[in-house]
Amino acid sequence: MASDTFVGSRGERRLRHKEFVFPVVVGTCAFYLGKKATETQSHKWYLYVRGLNGEDIGHIIKKVVFNLHPTFPNPTREVTVHPFEIEEHGWGEFELNVTLHFADDAQEQPVDIFHKLKLYSEVEPTNQSTKKPVVNEQYEELIFSEPVEAFYQRVTNFTPPVAFPIPSIAPHFRVFDPADDLHKINQARQKVAHMMASVKRQFETLA
Repeated sequence: MASDTFVGSRGERRLRHKEFVFPVVVGTCAFYLGKKATETQSHKWYLYVRGLNGEDIGHIIKKVVFNLHPTFPNPTREVTVHPFEIEEHGWGEFELNVTLHFADDAQEQPVDIFHKLKLYSEVEPTNQSTKKPVVNEQYEELIFSEPVEAFYQRVTNFTPPVAFPIPSIAPHFRVFDPADDLHKINQARQKVAHMMASVKRQFETLA
């Protein structure tokens, strides 16, 4: 019978054929400033990485690096404690790069996630509210394939702290249902497949 563990390239003991999945949410929450808005600062916004239910994820992630548009002062921001978030002001939407650095005992490379800062509602882009923010969140799964044994044992036996800092924007967080999101993804894939099949039939007709 094959061993359940093996030694990695750095001498670490890893679990063979084992996979550990840890869900996180990357998001932005933008508030219109109303009468206080200027040409260069129309919104106050937050960029963050959080646990699926808003819990502290510091036992998995030791540091988050937020890479903003180069026009911002100090565009590379590092956060090493929960909550992993930054606050900024601006007027434009742009693509953000977020780098997750894992706990030392994970012995894994950092992961980059790209996320779109949204300031305007897609439903009512011209009707902005100072009370209701525009929230754009995406569900991500961090997959640790054949994880380090010590890391796996630590995180699977981890007991969350009874009390931890709750972000001020927590009431605006979306409630995620992974099963529902997977269903939506499958529906989108089926729609694309039908469209491609339709285009293929049209080409065959013209041939």
